[in-house]
Amino acid sequence: MQNKEATSAEPDNVRATLADLINQRGESLGALSRMIGRNDAYLQQFIRRGTPRRLDEDARLKLAKVLKVDERLLGARDPWQPE
Repeated sequence: MQNKEATSAEPDNVRATLADLINQRGESLGALSRMIGRNDAYLQQFIRRGTPRRLDEDARLKLAKVLKVDERLLGARDPWQPE
């Protein structure tokens, strides 16, 4: 079963969301990549080339903090909860 939240965390949706957030803020992909401790091309490659397939946990958390957004917008899963 696929819900709305799971759909929004799909890699292509995450890339589009991240690109929109960066554009809205007028940020540089290279500068943001350096802010999260990666090489200048890291976010450009993630958004445009699709590598890596998903942001790793550390990069995702740092980006969420820098951009001041919910980490789930960048691909974090909702925490598991018993029904």
